[in-house]
Amino acid sequence: MTHLINYLWEGAICLTLLWLFYKVFLEKKTFFAWNRAFLLCALIVALVFPALNLTGISSLNLGNEAFVMQLPQFEMNGSNQVQNTPSPFSLSNLVLGVYITGMLFTLSRFIIGIVSLMLQTRKAKAFYNGKYTILEHPTFEPSSFFHLIFLPEGALQLQQKVDWIIAHETTHADYRHSLDKLLIQVVKIVFWFYPIYRMYEKALEVLHEYQVDEKMTQTYPLQEYARLLLNLAKPKNSSLLVHNFNQFQIKKRLTMMTQPKSKWMARGMYALALPLFACLFVLISCTPNEDMPNLEAQEEEEIVITEMVMKESIFDVVEDMPSPMGGMEGWNNYLSANLEYPEAARDAQVEGTAYLVFTITDEGNVVDASILKGIGAGEEDEARKALATSLNEEALRVVRNSPDWIPGQQKGKNVNVKMRFPIRFKLN
Repeated sequence: MTHLINYLWEGAICLTLLWLFYKVFLEKKTFFAWNRAFLLCALIVALVFPALNLTGISSLNLGNEAFVMQLPQFEMNGSNQVQNTPSPFSLSNLVLGVYITGMLFTLSRFIIGIVSLMLQTRKAKAFYNGKYTILEHPTFEPSSFFHLIFLPEGALQLQQKVDWIIAHETTHADYRHSLDKLLIQVVKIVFWFYPIYRMYEKALEVLHEYQVDEKMTQTYPLQEYARLLLNLAKPKNSSLLVHNFNQFQIKKRLTMMTQPKSKWMARGMYALALPLFACLFVLISCTPNEDMPNLEAQEEEEIVITEMVMKESIFDVVEDMPSPMGGMEGWNNYLSANLEYPEAARDAQVEGTAYLVFTITDEGNVVDASILKGIGAGEEDEARKALATSLNEEALRVVRNSPDWIPGQQKGKNVNVKMRFPIRFKLN
């Protein structure tokens, strides 16, 4: 649940900062393709950057932690009870349920839109114009979706300048604007609770029209094309997935078609976006997990430990890893019955995670248990540091006194295997 919340608010931060940058520096520029690329990158960044931290990639330290096998974290609350499974009526589950409900509702609308579009194509009369399929139906307004061009019934015979409309819609298809529509739908499903996606959606729709208008006015007379837009402008709702020729923002489009183009030097503004993307990557994707030990800072000690492990024939990973008697359920039951939250530390609200390292011998004994990273590391308050030490000692005590394990095996023989185990002391 915590990972999901972190993902969502980090994605919301990306969407907000990048949108503000676009509004302040880029929106009024006539580099439509560049603006479109920036907005698409912003949407992808909001989806991807937080996900890099969602799975703990930045905290795995793949090159440095291979010598230790980590067990699932055990969490102890202030009443000496293990937090095995959250209550079905907890606040976190309520929030999760609301989020999933909203996501499923938005996803269902998207699926209904796709199905409705498919059903409409089956009812329409189809004509072929090269790689494009022109579909006529009485309920259609001039619009497009990928290679499909939608027209009202009889438009090919009666509608004036229908070739201009077809050219307009095929230009949308050539620019692959429908892919942008699908991407914004994905963002809408994930961040349904954060209405800023509507701003991205509207901005992309306008940029799509700007791009097509710019292309059309290179081929057709500007005044006649503008008159066609005005004649066909009708405030009518259409599918979220198609590009409708009768788009709103007609005034803005006409203004943009007639205003001078931005100077080439104005493209320097886009260079400012690169440091912004880099900062977001560092802040969002590369944030270290505070609960995990920073083994990178102990590179020399790791080398020494690795050499000692190899010398004493202690394996890092084996074919059959050691397991507690009774499995993880038995291990949790043992910890729940024997681990205590020191009263003084509980009263002082001292919390944290103690990381322990120990070895399961070829006979199943737990030996060489020690603290890899303890609670209170870097604590300046001596009193709280002493209380944190009592938590570390309690975690160490219960692991040292644990029952024998089923030893690990390599090629059918029992071997010594080093393990790591986090115990989290958390108050309700």
